[in-house]
Amino acid sequence: METKTTTSSAARSAGAPNPNRRALSIIFFVMLMDVIGLSIIFPVAPFIVQRYSQDALMVTMLTVIYAAAQFFAAPWLGKLSDRVGRRPVLLASVFGSAIGYIILGVGGALWILFLSRLIDGVSGGNLSTASAYIADISTPEERPKNFALIGMAFGFGFILGPALGGVLSKISIDAPAYAAALLAGVSVIAIYFLLPESLAKEHREHSPIRLSDLNPMGSIGTIARKPGMGILLVVGCLFNLAFSGVNAVVTIYIVHKFMATPWQIGILLVTAGVTMAVMQALLVAKTVARFGNKRMAIFSLVGQAIFTCLTVFLPAFWLLYPLNILNAAVRGFIWGTLGTLSANLVQPREQGTLAGVNTALASLMSVFGPLGAGAIYDYVHPSSPFWIGTLVLAAAALLMLAVKQSTPVVAQAGWH
Repeated sequence: METKTTTSSAARSAGAPNPNRRALSIIFFVMLMDVIGLSIIFPVAPFIVQRYSQDALMVTMLTVIYAAAQFFAAPWLGKLSDRVGRRPVLLASVFGSAIGYIILGVGGALWILFLSRLIDGVSGGNLSTASAYIADISTPEERPKNFALIGMAFGFGFILGPALGGVLSKISIDAPAYAAALLAGVSVIAIYFLLPESLAKEHREHSPIRLSDLNPMGSIGTIARKPGMGILLVVGCLFNLAFSGVNAVVTIYIVHKFMATPWQIGILLVTAGVTMAVMQALLVAKTVARFGNKRMAIFSLVGQAIFTCLTVFLPAFWLLYPLNILNAAVRGFIWGTLGTLSANLVQPREQGTLAGVNTALASLMSVFGPLGAGAIYDYVHPSSPFWIGTLVLAAAALLMLAVKQSTPVVAQAGWH
């Protein structure tokens, strides 16, 4: 497919600054710093919490509090970005993350750790606002390629973050938290000095924010009622439920079944991250251009279901490496395809709300997924989360069959 320009027609017609490859590069940098900051504390989070509590539940509460706060805050931040623009919300969100990481590093009590994750979750519109920014500056034809940057940021971020966190932990357990704050600070500088606004004033939502807008269910309901959107939201929820649930227990499953060592698990994580990053950079856009978003989304979900199921049957640890690479490869298609299909169904002034709703629902699933998978692992059978994850992914693929390809709303509105 012949690519036009990285500037959206809406932005061009409004006389907005020309969002070119430089803008996409800066947005990618911001997303990468965000994912590295999020994952850099993975290796040390249990040790930070254990200063104040030995309960494993308290470790998981760091994730649960962050995700729950995002569920309530992300839709409101999305609505806000539709009114004031993406750039101010990005600045406030990334700055809030920096404050949260500093508080996490300072510590002093368990409630302070929880407060740090609450602040980061409430202000955590980083990735959702960045997604809306990408939608703003991309034509419908360019969206699969440009949304692939999200998966690429996750791929590289989950390689660099845990590795950097492990190295910095040699200096101090608190050092990764301060490093995450520093990375967020660098992002704030990049956004302030280098990133132009992507949403022209005439394409913003001008109605005032009401108190009811603070209710995430209102935003979710508004987006879900749009033609074709309800199914896509459910598919996204099912994918995130299975993804977060299986990921929460796969490490302990591997340790128990194969007596795997930390370095072996680390290599598994690195290979998955490298595979996902390579897929996003080299293959996703070309493949989606040839076969379409819907087909590749179904392919991704079916592939993940198969590889999740096969995990239970592997007789030797080394077989996890090729299986992990294949699973990461097919998973790499899901973010760009679902993101494009959803973004094509809403107006430019609603992209922030959509991104906020997607972030909120993903956060909610990252609460229920790990909690449910952990309980099933402990009280039913260690292989049960994988079987359930397979069924959930298969159900998502079946739902995708009902999704109808539609002309992007932007084109219908005559902004091209």
